[in-house]
Amino acid sequence: MKKAGIIKYLLLCMLAVLLMGITACKETGEKKHYEIYYSNSNGNKLAKKDYESEQTDTLELINELISQMNVNQKDNEYIVIKPEYLSIDKVDLSDKEAVIYFNEAYYDMKASTEVLLRSAIVQTLCQIDGVDEVLFMVAEQPAVYPDGTAIGVMNIDSFSDDTDEKIGRIEWRTITLYYANKAGDRLVKDEVPVAYNKNISLEKIVVEKLINGPVNAGTYATLPSDMHLLNISVNNNICYVNLSSEFSTEMVNVSAMLPVYSVVNSLCELDTIEGVKILINGNSTKAFRESINLDTVFYFNDTLIQ
Repeated sequence: MKKAGIIKYLLLCMLAVLLMGITACKETGEKKHYEIYYSNSNGNKLAKKDYESEQTDTLELINELISQMNVNQKDNEYIVIKPEYLSIDKVDLSDKEAVIYFNEAYYDMKASTEVLLRSAIVQTLCQIDGVDEVLFMVAEQPAVYPDGTAIGVMNIDSFSDDTDEKIGRIEWRTITLYYANKAGDRLVKDEVPVAYNKNISLEKIVVEKLINGPVNAGTYATLPSDMHLLNISVNNNICYVNLSSEFSTEMVNVSAMLPVYSVVNSLCELDTIEGVKILINGNSTKAFRESINLDTVFYFNDTLIQ
């Protein structure tokens, strides 16, 4: 009986230890892997560093990752992007949208720093389950570009290949785009600031901006939003634009000439472009809306501008 009692005692001890281990595992949780984005030592591209967290609360995790982005690293290949004079006043979360509130010093950043910071925060936070989009607020107002245009909600797709070698030297440039007026019978000139680098062609940026549609009041879309730019190239100052079939099959409520010359005029505003050849799925023999022959080079048309 004495031996049986000892065995029973030992079994109870083992059970207690096992239960304590299970409880500890539940409390600590499983570590999840994230990548924290910094700047490289030259300040011209992003660098990412592995990080693990046990945090399961989404808002707490957002704050944790943002804090980690501001921790100076021993390795000088990982540089904190946010300037010390810039503060994050608070962070909110609503319907999978993380809202970051900055003080007014946000607008004191250099353009290249501002773009890197936005890209770093968005790519860091959108790894979190429960965060699909990020919105920047400055002094309780939505953050804006230098011309006053709202930056708006951002996600992973808002930034193309910002890591590795493709961030290049970021510069600001104002491009001229032509959208439709309200009546859909004339083009409206719209100047839009864009951040770009030497590895992404301005021609591609122009067409993709047109596809995304206007953001300024008084301007209206000329191209189907579900259309895709298949490829774009320039040869002897002629820009060859290959568009998906939606360009001709999806109707936008504007006159027939406007989709064509929205693309042509916008591209011809670039210094290197004199004319534009439009193809649909690589084919230029078809007529657009059965009235405009695409088998030609189009040139800037100022008669359609309001």
